[in-house]
Amino acid sequence: MSLYRRDLSRAALGAAALFAIVAAITLAYGSFGGSQANVAIVLLINLVIVLGLQIFAGNSGVLTLAHVSFAGIAAYASAILSTPALVKGTIIAGAPLGLAEVQLPVPLAMLAAIVLTTALAALIGLALARLSGISATIVTLALVIVVFAVLTNWKSVTGGAEAFYGIPSTTTLGWALAAAFAALLIARLFKASKLGLRVQSTREDAVAAAACGVQVVRSRYWAWVLSCGVCALGGVLLAHFLGAISPAGFYFPLLFLTLSMLVLGGEYSVTGAVVGTFLITIMAEATRFLGDGPVILGWQVPALAGLSLLSQGAIIIVVMIWRPSGLLGDREIDGLFPRRALRAGASAGEERADAAAGAAAEAGASPAATARPVTLVVKHACKRFAGLTALEDVSLAVTTGEIVGLIGPNGAGKTTLLNLVSGLYEATEGEVTLDGVSLDRLSSHRIARLGVARTFQTTRLFRDLTVDQNIEVAASVAHRHRPEAARSAGDVLAQFGFEEIAERKAGVLPYGRQREVEIARAVALSPSILLLDEPAAGLNDEESMELVHAVRTIRDRAGCGVLLIDHDLHFVMALCERIYVLDAGRVIAAGTPAEVQADPLVVEAYLGTRKVRQPGGSLDGAGRRALADAPTAPPAAGGDLGVAT
Repeated sequence: MSLYRRDLSRAALGAAALFAIVAAITLAYGSFGGSQANVAIVLLINLVIVLGLQIFAGNSGVLTLAHVSFAGIAAYASAILSTPALVKGTIIAGAPLGLAEVQLPVPLAMLAAIVLTTALAALIGLALARLSGISATIVTLALVIVVFAVLTNWKSVTGGAEAFYGIPSTTTLGWALAAAFAALLIARLFKASKLGLRVQSTREDAVAAAACGVQVVRSRYWAWVLSCGVCALGGVLLAHFLGAISPAGFYFPLLFLTLSMLVLGGEYSVTGAVVGTFLITIMAEATRFLGDGPVILGWQVPALAGLSLLSQGAIIIVVMIWRPSGLLGDREIDGLFPRRALRAGASAGEERADAAAGAAAEAGASPAATARPVTLVVKHACKRFAGLTALEDVSLAVTTGEIVGLIGPNGAGKTTLLNLVSGLYEATEGEVTLDGVSLDRLSSHRIARLGVARTFQTTRLFRDLTVDQNIEVAASVAHRHRPEAARSAGDVLAQFGFEEIAERKAGVLPYGRQREVEIARAVALSPSILLLDEPAAGLNDEESMELVHAVRTIRDRAGCGVLLIDHDLHFVMALCERIYVLDAGRVIAAGTPAEVQADPLVVEAYLGTRKVRQPGGSLDGAGRRALADAPTAPPAAGGDLGVAT
């Protein structure tokens, strides 16, 4: 069974386990009847809305506040469509489009309201999905205010600030449980899905996600639409439970309630959303009881209005200070399930297919390795930043199957050139092509999908995702956009020997291992051209020589071309067939390692006053001798840096 299918299986089991717990508690509490049954229903409705919020905010990392507004829009839409015409004649007699005379069956009205609300969210999301950080929070806060104002002042449709009454009360504990199960299943499967994983990668590092071929805006957009649809489900349930609604019911009190539920449990976790909803509901009931001024053991407790809302605010403050990631962080209940139990459920045919794929990979038979040559060409590229020229008339070429080095002192423009090729920068002048296709003005994710993968000078992993999830992000993009060259995430994990660390978070690994994971993630994109930005940084001599063998293995198996930057000349000379030398943004030399070593311009301009092993250091003239001593042939295979051969 593939890694992806196993994750979906775990997610489905996790959703079922969560629902079993939720159902057991709410049914037991609701069996007392009366107010207890009502509390159980409200808890389940709040859970649906919180899960809707978690689908977007928890996976994208973008905190939005407008989800309660979409619950309110859906509630009013369902109420208007299902309330008896006789009642509406006294509330919205002048409603346009004959809405005062319309009366749909409740299920149909609820469905229509959810569809209409989701369509509106999809339209608004075209703009909102482009926002992130504080700007998204402020804009969605403004949207909450706008929706409240519309519901309050559009009296001919909503009835204004007064309650819209007469709504058929059809929401029962059974319907609320069914909705909670649907929301749990949707939220958990979305988080484990390929789309959900891509959205989480944008949360961790949007630049690195784009370099893996993830379209950041579009991925977040679909998460937004789905989340608003789930919130709309909660809104219609609430309307048909209360029987009367007002704009104030979908304003700041509900916003803070649902937000505190999500924050308390952990916004990255579906399980956390459930835990937070239960804890806040229990706390709200307790504080409401105390706020009413009850008599306890003969003592009159002073009444305190607003105690429930005050406690919710206090909870958010305390949790943000004490545990910013919430009580559960990103942990899920299905993390308790051993993977081997799921493997046992795989069919024999699936296991044989996985084994055959692994055997083919071990034999080195990669579709990309036998594909026709592809060449990356940079022609007369220039890049200027507000008068500062970082690159001037740079030209180079890299073809699949070869390893090309790019060296030069700090500030020479090496990383700027990689940023230009990978789409982070746009060339001021010149042209970049891949197999004759212009990459100019293409975004990073489109260039990655065409077959250009990269690593970064400072590792940019998806730190809160596991190693296999990091690799799955790139592999899923390759399967969709480069199926002829794509490899499974499991194949890449096996190639790099990551089986034992596959389920560890990438951010907790040692630095050297993080470097390897970043390279593996780039390889999982099945690129034609692989850009490596200082892969040997931080490695000792022995590790550098192991990396030489590892990069050659990657080139041979994937059939890709490699363009790498590094300050370690022993590493570069041993690995590369051709080398370009940059100085002050210009190519001052190009050729084989032997030709570069013999070039007096390189010796005088680049190495004459620099030590080889310490990038950017200004030292004695030993650099000239080090350049002459640098090897020009690959070392004997001694280590593989974790890459299986």
